[in-house]
Amino acid sequence: MTDSRQHVLIVGAKDAGLERVAPMLRRAEFSVHSVDPSPFVLDLVLSTSFELVIIGYPMDPVPLDDLVDTIRNEGSACHGAGLLLLADPALLDDAQAHVDLGANRAICTDWSDARLWQSIGDLLEIAPRVFMRVLMHAEVEVQSTADQAIFQTVNVSISGALLQGSDQLDPGQAFDFLFRLPGGGLVEGSAEVVRQTNPMREGVDGMGARFNSFADGCEERLVTHIQRQVDLGNNR
Repeated sequence: MTDSRQHVLIVGAKDAGLERVAPMLRRAEFSVHSVDPSPFVLDLVLSTSFELVIIGYPMDPVPLDDLVDTIRNEGSACHGAGLLLLADPALLDDAQAHVDLGANRAICTDWSDARLWQSIGDLLEIAPRVFMRVLMHAEVEVQSTADQAIFQTVNVSISGALLQGSDQLDPGQAFDFLFRLPGGGLVEGSAEVVRQTNPMREGVDGMGARFNSFADGCEERLVTHIQRQVDLGNNR
């Protein structure tokens, strides 16, 4: 009988972090593999497929960049895996500097179970992300007063977008958005800021946002556009 469960690799998570994430994954019937950081891990991710890799931050003695580069290598069995950094509260900002540089998201050991599970769930259903430069109009409600802001999208997926602009919103801030796809077609809905970028490392001064809902027909319109761009890229 084949094992249809999704496989998760946890690398170097300390006791507190491992005790938080491993039980909830096993309760959801994921196959969980926990290993200490060592050169063996580099061979493991090259040869064995995992849908999600969770790395305790910081990682020692194997350099984190070496492990991330190995996972993202085109020849790696984990090339398309979600990659999540698990950090103590004092190190979360440092861990977030690695997001979009191979890692998909950084999470904190003291977050609630619901918030941890949301992050894990998002990473196990990673949507393709395409380059898209369009203006996004955002309406933010602050103390019952609506304020307008304009951002430029850097890349967009069905689950969210990387936005560039002089206005900075805090993680957790919700806003309504509207933008026009290249070639026409409006997309509007509501979103939430999940992180702020690190301009020195990413070359983008802005924020990452997660789409929470769409107006009627907009989600399908965005899915069609992204799939078309993905298909074009695969055929080049």
